Amino acid sequence: MDEYLTIMDIVREAGVNDKTVRRWIKSGELRATRDLIGRYRITRTDFEDFRRRREERYNPEKADENAE
Repeated sequence: MDEYLTIMDIVREAGVNDKTVRRWIKSGELRATRDLIGRYRITRTDFEDFRRRREERYNPEKADENAE
């Protein structure tokens, strides 16, 4: 089973503000679900996929190096 992360986990790992994470979720860039009391949950796999896509988009040279 995949590990679930909270918005604050993402904030710490990505080094961004919680509003940024919420914006990524609302825009559909970062896939998230809500638990029974309405808190966002992001799987580790979805977060890593999101990071990879952003790396490819904003640093294509570095993404090419990582693919090798």
